[in-house]
Amino acid sequence: MRVILFFIDGLGLAPACLTNPLAALDLPFLQKLLGGKKLTAEALGSHGSSVLLALDSCLSVPGEPQSATGQTTLFTGVNAALAVGRHIRGFPTQPLRRLLAKEGLLQKVIFLGKTALFLNSYRPQFFEDGFGSRRLYSVTTWLNYYAGLPFLTLDDLVSGRAVNNDITNEQLIALNYQVPRREPEEAGKILAQRAGEVDFLLFEYFLTDKYGHERDREKIAAALLSIDRFLEGIFAGLDTENTLFILTSDHGNLEDLSTAGHTKNPVPLLLVGPGLAGLPEMRDLTAMTPFVLQRLQDASAGGACSTDSFRLG
Repeated sequence: MRVILFFIDGLGLAPACLTNPLAALDLPFLQKLLGGKKLTAEALGSHGSSVLLALDSCLSVPGEPQSATGQTTLFTGVNAALAVGRHIRGFPTQPLRRLLAKEGLLQKVIFLGKTALFLNSYRPQFFEDGFGSRRLYSVTTWLNYYAGLPFLTLDDLVSGRAVNNDITNEQLIALNYQVPRREPEEAGKILAQRAGEVDFLLFEYFLTDKYGHERDREKIAAALLSIDRFLEGIFAGLDTENTLFILTSDHGNLEDLSTAGHTKNPVPLLLVGPGLAGLPEMRDLTAMTPFVLQRLQDASAGGACSTDSFRLG
C-alpha cells in the first residue's frame, strides 16, 4: 500500500457558521468524499470510503497553535510545543530542527526500506544560494533535507514531475518564470502519477494560511476551489485500491474569519482509502507520523489494511 499526505497549512475544523467560509462554499469533490457534507465539524465520522477525524493542535500548551511547532509535531510524532515550552510561529528554531533531524517522518519512511518523495518544486534561487545559507527554511524543507532526498526543480515542474505550492503555477508566472499554467485537475493527475512511483508522497499547500490571515474571502474561495479541483484530478488518476490518501493541517485559521490570527480549533484528518476499519485512537498532531509509519509497515507485512478497497461512486 502507498500513502499520500496532502498537508494544507492553516485549515481548522469548526462548526458551520457565518464566519466559516467552508460552510458557505460548495466544494463538489470534497463533499463527495464526505458523503455530501461540507468540511465542518458536522461532517465528523465515517462516510463509507472515507473517515473524517479531528486532531487537537493546541498540544496541552497555552496560547494559539503556530506553524513551526505544529508542523514539527505533525512530521515527527513528538509534541514539539511541549518540548520547547511554547508555540513557535513561522520557521523552525534550532531545537525544532534537532527534532526534525532525529525524528523526521521522511527519514523514518526510508529507514523502513520504503521510498519517499516531497513533490513541491523549488525556485532556482534556492539552489543558487546553497542550502544552509540562511535559516529561514520551512519545516518541510528541513524534513526533506535531513532525509537526504532531492529537492525538485522548475525543470521537474515543467516536465510534469513536480507540483508548485500554489498548484496552478500562477505565482511563478507572476514572477516571470517561464512555466506553464496548469489547471488544478492536471496538477492532481501529476501527483497521482508520481504517487505510483513511491511508497510515500508528501505535498504541501500554504495559501490557505496566508489568505486566512488576510481574511480575504475572495482569495480564500479561489484557493479552496483550486484545492477541490486538485483533489478531483488526484483521484481521477489514483490507484484507489492500494493507496491511502490523507489530508490534514497544522493549526486552524481559515475556518474562522472573525479573527486574523490562528485559532484553537482542531484540524481535520481526512482519510480516504483502504484499511479504515479499526483505526487507532488519534487525538492530536502527534498521531500522524506513527500512523503513517504503521500503515507502511502493515503493508510490508501483508496486513489486513492492504486488502480493503473502495470505490467513489
